[in-house]
Amino acid sequence: MSGFFTSRNIFLLLPCIAVLTGLYFLRSAWATILLYHAVVVMYLFIVRRNRPRRGLFEGWNTLSGAGLILLCACCGPLLVLLWPVIENTQYGLSATLTAFGLKGAGWWLFAALYVSFHPLLEELFWRDALDPGSRRIDIVDVAFAAYHVLVLTNFLKIPWVVVVFFVLMMASWLWRRMAEKYQGLVIPLISHMTAGLGIMTAACILSIR
Repeated sequence: MSGFFTSRNIFLLLPCIAVLTGLYFLRSAWATILLYHAVVVMYLFIVRRNRPRRGLFEGWNTLSGAGLILLCACCGPLLVLLWPVIENTQYGLSATLTAFGLKGAGWWLFAALYVSFHPLLEELFWRDALDPGSRRIDIVDVAFAAYHVLVLTNFLKIPWVVVVFFVLMMASWLWRRMAEKYQGLVIPLISHMTAGLGIMTAACILSIR
């Protein structure tokens, strides 16, 4: 393939297609995340199976790692604090989550997956396999933020979706820089898990209010 239609660029678009299919057509959070994971696994183990990868548990630096983890730990408290201003759900967060199939034991299983396996796959995909090696913000960072936008429009007011888009784009770039600088994914992985834990904790708190 040449030009824009390379396997890499096509796979940059597939996460958005997975979200559109799972969340907007099937109306299922589980279908969405499983379709998304299928895209990632397909790329990692079929398309780029021979590519050397940075170690998931390599590349630690105490100062940078602690700083980034602390920054990501703010996600949960900020979400709870800002929720009355940024929320755009018709019947509340709990009802919206239920409408997408997240309730009871299924919700807790989804949260556990989102905090553990999900960031692991994402770091291997976005910060390693698709990493362009650029020190500037790249289309990879834009694509990472873009697929989140399709999810967030169900929960947040549009101006805040735009804000979060730029925050996620910068986060993607920063995670890539950390992975490249320290030649490993452990800092992006742990800080990503921290952010996910904060978001899921905030969602639990907000859904019972």
